[in-house]
Formats: sequence, structure tokens, C-alpha cells
Amino acid sequence: MTNPIRVAVLTTGRQDYGILRSTVHAMHKDPRFDLRLWVGGMHLSQRFGNTIELIEVENVPISQQLDFLGEPPEPIGDASKALKMVGDVLELESPDALLLVGDRSETLAAGLAATIATVPIIHLHGGEETEGAIDNVMRHALTKLSHLHLVSHHTYGKRVAQMGEALQNIVEVGAPGLDNRFREDLPSVDDLEDFLGLALLDPVVLVTMHPTTLSEQDPLSEVIAVSDAMDQVEATYVVTLPNSDAGGSDIRGYWLDWSQGRKNIVIKEALGEARFWSLLNCAKAMLGNSSSGMLEAPSAGVNVVNVGDRQLGRMRNSRIRDVPANAAEVTTCLREAIKQDWVLTDEVRDFDSRLVSQRIIEAIVKWDNRASLRKSFHSL
Repeated sequence: MTNPIRVAVLTTGRQDYGILRSTVHAMHKDPRFDLRLWVGGMHLSQRFGNTIELIEVENVPISQQLDFLGEPPEPIGDASKALKMVGDVLELESPDALLLVGDRSETLAAGLAATIATVPIIHLHGGEETEGAIDNVMRHALTKLSHLHLVSHHTYGKRVAQMGEALQNIVEVGAPGLDNRFREDLPSVDDLEDFLGLALLDPVVLVTMHPTTLSEQDPLSEVIAVSDAMDQVEATYVVTLPNSDAGGSDIRGYWLDWSQGRKNIVIKEALGEARFWSLLNCAKAMLGNSSSGMLEAPSAGVNVVNVGDRQLGRMRNSRIRDVPANAAEVTTCLREAIKQDWVLTDEVRDFDSRLVSQRIIEAIVKWDNRASLRKSFHSL
């Protein structure tokens, strides 16, 4: 029997663990793999909810805890620490490959560490666009550092090929975060209400606002437009706080101050994947500018009011409406989202009956990771 493939998987916060979760569990159970789960960044921070605790209860061994996030977060310094810490554990554990998701500075730092250590990189969600956020260029930079590209849609695969990556190393697998739709351990509405300390009276709206890091506007301007609309539209609002992006602390402080005395609103640092999907199952709408409004919410049948241009360039379906950061327009669109069912009319790509995680597993098993290290530019 050949040696199992040792794959290190890095998760740095709630934003990527939901994407990675089903693959992590599949690798843990599959004898063809020697999984090394590295948990770091926001997962270890009290400010961001100590979400490592939500991973620990899932009984998947955590190989490394990488505490590279400062208090308060400082993007350049934190990325620098991530580079060193990931480099150290790459030397210590000698994985055959490092699996990364998308687009954050600490993830790019991990990709640079793997490049220097000559460890091949498996990359999820390459080829996507978020023109309003600095994440966009980091995602594309990480694509060029990576060797196996597991993309969520054929359009994104074409973009990766356009960047010069070899066609045989681009595999369309779908969006692995959507595997959470099929979990059997989602909490009940009663459990959700106990956790939130709020009755989930219909209509329920999930709100997430992150800073649009490449906008010339004050990061609070979009949030104020959203909160003004929330004052005009009666609903039960569950607000999750932003990640450690530049401008995130201002948004965090605004929500905590603004919510005081409002009885139909709860503010939470993080829900965890199980609660997030359970909440989607009882929500009428999602409001904000999170990538979860581009994938997870529409797949759960939830209408999405996407505010501003943070997600500009990312594919949309008919459950999503884009509005500028204008309180009146957000209000009008939110009222429609609550009252109507924006029926999905777009092409649905169901692939086959397997979970996305299984397609990821098979793509990695078929991949010659050592041959991928020497990359040639593929001309179209």
C-alpha cells in the first residue's frame, strides 16, 4: 500500500472553515490521506469569537495552532507573522501539499511560505472577482503561486487558464461550502433562539457588512445606509460582525453602539457553520455585502440584497439584487426581498450526486503533486 497523501489544510477564520469543513471531514475519514489541520488567525482570537472551539467539538484532530493575529489586528504585521509561522510548520510536518482558500492576506502569506519551502499548493475558489475589495488581487496572486486549481464554476476556470495555468491542473468541482446544506446536525429554531437570546419572529433577516477596502468612501457610509433601511423595515435582524480587514473595527463599533436599545436586533461575533445554515433555513433575506450572499444564501432559497460594489465581478443568480449604498434604495429592495420569492431561474450546475468534497478528494488523488512544482506558462 502506498503512503497516504499528507495534506495540510489551513483555516484562519469563520470565512474559510465553512468552505473547508466537508473536505476536512472527508480527508480525516479517508485512509488515502494523512490530514494535518492547521488552525490560526481569527479562530484563536477572543475578539473574533474564539471559533476554534467550534472546530474542537467536531473531533477532527488539530495539528497546529498558529496565533499570528495581533490585538488589535495589524494586517502587515499579522501577515508577516503568518509567513514565519506557516513556514516553520511546513518544515516541521513536511506535507505533500498545502490546501488554501481564496483571498486573504494571511492566506497569501501562507502561500508564499509554501512557495519558498517548495510545497505544492492546492487552491480553492480561484478565478473569482471581488473588485471592491483588496482580496481580489490577493486571490489572483495566490492563483499564480498555486499548482492544483479547484474552481467553483467553469467561468472561473477559464479565468485561471487565462492567467497562464495549465489546463490539466484546473478542475471544476463546485463550491464546497454548499455541502453544508446536507448536514444532519443543524440546530433547531429553539436552539437558535436560546443561543441568540432573541425570538426569531418572521421575517428574519441575516445581516453581514464587511469594509469595501478599495472604496474611496468612508467604510461606515455603507453600514449607515443599511442600518437606516433596517430602521424602516420591520423584521428580526441577526447581525454578524466583520472580519479583521482594514476598517472592520469601525464597523464593529458602529453596530455595537447602534444596536443598543433595539429589541428586534441581535449582534453576534460568529454563528458557526451549523447555526449559520440553520438560520438560513428560516430567513427571508440576507442583507449586506458578504460573499455568503453570492453562494450560500441563494442556494438555501434566501433572497439577497447586496449593497455596494464589494462583490463586483462575482457571478450572480436571480435571487440576488444589487443596490447602491443609499438608504432609500436599500429600504425599497429589502421590503421586496421580504415580501416576494425571487425565484431561481438561472442554470443550476448540479454535477453528479457526490458532495463537492468528494470531487475535491478525487481530484487530489489523481493529481501528480511533485510534477506540478515546475510550472510552465500555458498560452491560450
